Amino acid sequence: VPPVRGTHGGEVRERPADPAAPPAALAFKVHATPTGRLTYLRIYSGTIEKGDTLWDASAGRTERIGRILRVQADRHAPLDRAVAGDIVAVVGLKSARAGSTLCAPDAPLVLEPPGVPEPVVSVAVESRRAGDTDRLASGLARLSEEDPSLVVRTDPETGQTLLSGMGELHLEVAVEKLRRDLGLEVAVGRPRVSYRETVGRGVSGLVYRHVKQDGGAGQFAHVVLDVEPYAEGGFDFRSAVVGGRVPQEYVRAVEAGCRDALAEGPLGGHPVTGLRVTLTDGATHVKDSSDPAFRTAGRLGLREALRACAMVLLEPVAEVTVTVPEDAVGGVLGDLAARRGRVTGSA
Repeated sequence: VPPVRGTHGGEVRERPADPAAPPAALAFKVHATPTGRLTYLRIYSGTIEKGDTLWDASAGRTERIGRILRVQADRHAPLDRAVAGDIVAVVGLKSARAGSTLCAPDAPLVLEPPGVPEPVVSVAVESRRAGDTDRLASGLARLSEEDPSLVVRTDPETGQTLLSGMGELHLEVAVEKLRRDLGLEVAVGRPRVSYRETVGRGVSGLVYRHVKQDGGAGQFAHVVLDVEPYAEGGFDFRSAVVGGRVPQEYVRAVEAGCRDALAEGPLGGHPVTGLRVTLTDGATHVKDSSDPAFRTAGRLGLREALRACAMVLLEPVAEVTVTVPEDAVGGVLGDLAARRGRVTGSA
């Protein structure tokens, strides 16, 4: 076979398929078994022996070869060495993943890893038993380590743990592994949609007074807010207070409190966007007014204002490219229209 090509320091290098050359191997699969972690290697050059220390060029650390096994179905035959052209499993590697290059420390080389397609389907997974949360997290981490096309992430908005893969069958097999190998009771469902809320019709002159007196230093803040839609999206805050009725440092506190209130809208607790808030008036107390008091007034005042506004729920928009045979174009267009899809062009 021709020499294998890799890179080092941005330069392309070749390594011949020769047992006497410096070793270079590509890890293409990781499998956790009850007896240990197996890393499958294809050796492109050189020779590796039991007990050798190799350099993981992808992770930038050394790995020690504990045992070398020739795998035949469910039988593992121990070997003392493996040479260029062999496909073997090794025991003892701690951090090598699928796509890692193992090479001689004095002859580093990075081989091209196998391509991993982007996942296309996601499901939400959670443990049915409260005590299995940590075991589920470790099990999902093991699955993604064994199969790089499986992606595990936590949606920061919904808090769901999402498992993404190449199709429904792919995900069903992964979940079945969790149930069979780890004995976990896993609940699988659809991911919740990350909606947004916005203001359809605003309110003017909403008055909010924050007064708190519990024996110590009190809190006093008085704000008057106008809320209106903001066509540019996001959040815009303005102050129209005149005569110094609300000092500038308290105006910044009111803005911070309003931003706090945007985290949960009144329709379904979704983030709020596309609004402008104007502080039109307010009042202070000589002793009891403070930054925390005005921040609280801004937060609670905007929440009350949003409940008085006409709110609108915003759905996410996805841009997709659909490729279909000519005889199925009509049916697909009808299906897209039924899902409220908007066709922007065809070729």
